[in-house]
Amino acid sequence: MFLKKLKERVLHLDRRIVKLTASLFTLFFVGIGLSYLYFTLSRPYVAGDKTVNITEAMPATPVVDSPDTFNVLLLGYGGAGHDGGNLTDSITLASVDTKEKEVVLISIPRDLWIALPVDYDNTQNYKINAAYAIGGDENKYPNKKPVYRGEEGGGELAKYAASIVTGLEVDYYMSINFDGLVDAIDLLGGIEVDVSNPFDDYFYPVKGLENETCGISGEDIAEFHQKYSGFQLEKQFECRYEHLHFEKGLQKIDGETALKFVRSRHSDQYGGDFARSARQHEILAAIKNKLISLDAISQASPVLNKLTGSVNTDLDSEAIKQILTKAGNPLDYKIAHIYLTEDNVFYSSSSSGGQYILIPREGVNKWSEVHKYISGDASD
Repeated sequence: MFLKKLKERVLHLDRRIVKLTASLFTLFFVGIGLSYLYFTLSRPYVAGDKTVNITEAMPATPVVDSPDTFNVLLLGYGGAGHDGGNLTDSITLASVDTKEKEVVLISIPRDLWIALPVDYDNTQNYKINAAYAIGGDENKYPNKKPVYRGEEGGGELAKYAASIVTGLEVDYYMSINFDGLVDAIDLLGGIEVDVSNPFDDYFYPVKGLENETCGISGEDIAEFHQKYSGFQLEKQFECRYEHLHFEKGLQKIDGETALKFVRSRHSDQYGGDFARSARQHEILAAIKNKLISLDAISQASPVLNKLTGSVNTDLDSEAIKQILTKAGNPLDYKIAHIYLTEDNVFYSSSSSGGQYILIPREGVNKWSEVHKYISGDASD
């Protein structure tokens, strides 16, 4: 049973949503995970409680593979025009038990250090958020296995990485370009998000100013490069960043502000990837609530069309028909979360190149304790 060790989170969805179409099952069922994802039966394609307190260690919800379970990897990425546009900022594995009517959303941190097969069977360690980008890059990584090449190569390599980390077979993937999410929220007229923790971020990158010198002389820039590295170096160029501030409580925001809310990483009060995962769930709850409040089915149509153009997936129409038949009514499901963090299975470290990374407590590329934690077999 999924929810023996974690408080149940029941989504009380307005039953009017069911009338939108049968394929909205996918939208609400897995979309409440990481990325607000939608895939319609009529347009199948494959393209190119409150927030959990993440500062406390939590017992894992048991998750097991069974004939009644399927697992969907949900990915969010910046897309064209963003620095590192194909790096996945958001990685969540949705494990769906159609018999028990339960969903567990496993949040995987983007800084997790993992061996990826970038040269056929030869592996090299990268942050897990690079898997999707590597699979889609034939120029820099031409010697990958055929399964990790081509249109679906990025999704397949991301599925491989998520399976290694969780010990679960990953059946499908869905990815969404964040620009599509921004447009969808704006088409909804904005959303009301309940901000659980106030925070400031003085170093949110401004798009288009990544290489701005901020009036600093070449001599001083050279000195900065000798004295600093990584984010400490970037902080010397203050004009590349803007100050974000969010108050606690309910507030209406547009798509661009929602994107800043979920992508912010450098708050002293509420920063980092784990806090960001919690904020993503707050945004998705707000999207769900806004869709429920729509006065007419016709108002949802442009939003769904916008999302369809922003989603990549290996789900085809036949797979969706099987899911719809087997899973039943999404309103019957209970939702729970597992956050894999430094409080339970990882510790922070640095790569040989100085990158901030997360490593399993038992050692690099050793995942057995992570698997036990997810399955509920970890010792207390």
